[in-house]
Amino acid sequence: MPSLVIDSLVYQLNHKPLLNNLYFQLETGEIVELIGANGKGKSTFLQVLFGTKKAQYLYMRIDQKVIRKPRHFQRYFALKPQFYMFPKQLRLGNILPKAYWNWPEFEGKRQEKIHAFATGIQQLIQTLFVLNLPQPFILLDEPFAGLSPLLQERLCTVLTEKRKTKGILIVNHLPDCLSTIRTRQVQLENGTLYTNK
Repeated sequence: MPSLVIDSLVYQLNHKPLLNNLYFQLETGEIVELIGANGKGKSTFLQVLFGTKKAQYLYMRIDQKVIRKPRHFQRYFALKPQFYMFPKQLRLGNILPKAYWNWPEFEGKRQEKIHAFATGIQQLIQTLFVLNLPQPFILLDEPFAGLSPLLQERLCTVLTEKRKTKGILIVNHLPDCLSTIRTRQVQLENGTLYTNK
């Protein structure tokens, strides 16, 4: 099963280090929760891994293969960003995996345009779409935002199932939302990751 190692990651913004000599590991079967104050670089870290932001320095190894070019990162990573990522004309049936068509929120609505759903449901649709992609590592930025407690619980069930074949890194601000399913929690502070007990 794929194993990811990130070492010595440096990302500067306006010549100031936002991510500084950062080290991180992720393996298939893990759900890692990433916490930290706003503006400290959590979303940037995900975007660097996905290849949409370029670090000043980054060592990345997947299994025994060193990955050097950011344009190759998307072979291994799938990202759900905080913002809406689909064209407005797309309909639910074009995006939502069939396994979720019978959820009460989606049943009978396959022809509806995604942007017509509430913001939290749009984020849920994006999360379910990304979790169904073939990449071994999944990056989720605030997937629980705007979801009811019932949908949060249902998403946790999906995440638990998906971790069997994927490594999942989740930026989260909702206390205890992942406490029962995460394998560990890491905190981004002063540009470095710390593992919490």
